[in-house]
Amino acid sequence: MPRGRMNANTIPVCAWAIMEFARDPALHRAVRDEATTAYTTNESGRRVLDAQKLLALPLLQSVYTEAMRLHVSINVTREVVAPLEVEGYTLAPGSILQAPTEISHYQESVWGVEGHPAAEFWAERHVRYADEPGEDGKPRRVARFEMAGRPTDFFPFGASRILSPAPRDGLTRCCPGGGISVCPGRHFAKQEIMLTIAMLACQFDVEFVEWLNFDGSVSDRPPLNDTKYSGAAGVPPDRDLKLRWKRLW
Repeated sequence: MPRGRMNANTIPVCAWAIMEFARDPALHRAVRDEATTAYTTNESGRRVLDAQKLLALPLLQSVYTEAMRLHVSINVTREVVAPLEVEGYTLAPGSILQAPTEISHYQESVWGVEGHPAAEFWAERHVRYADEPGEDGKPRRVARFEMAGRPTDFFPFGASRILSPAPRDGLTRCCPGGGISVCPGRHFAKQEIMLTIAMLACQFDVEFVEWLNFDGSVSDRPPLNDTKYSGAAGVPPDRDLKLRWKRLW
């Protein structure tokens, strides 16, 4: 797998997922119970994951979306190709505008829910429950994945190349920002991350011990995004985690 994608998204996002499992054993068990339903047994008797079934699991999708929302930082970039006025400022052609994705990803009016502010990880932020008739005719509660915010406020991946379309609003894309230039490997990266999170949840027991600074001393707080990596896609934690973990199978 390309090393850039691993370092940019997979490794940091999976590290954050482990940390969330460590501080919330109930979440770990819930993800394990859900992900277990996607395991099948192949002809040799080995347990394997059904990727298509796994990618449809609502809680796992929500955990993935929350981790990407909170811990991916990209500068959405636009190049001015025609005179443009913004908030009283006139921008000349050739000017470059950048907006950190955190502006959208942490916007309370888009992502916030009572009791669960946008700046905090909430595993079920993107899960909706509905009553549906079961096989016995009785209603049963079913979980569905549904993004809590607007798709236009979610930038989990960057772009693959520069665009130069005919100007409409005076702007053209110039690297990260979605549209037809969005990262072509995003679907593979999503599978990679969700499969890794599921395997970690199912195959290991995790017991939190303490938060550590990188020098090995005990930290007085949990980790936050390491601001040194802002704008570089997946942002790693600025603290370490000491835990006990045990392989189950």
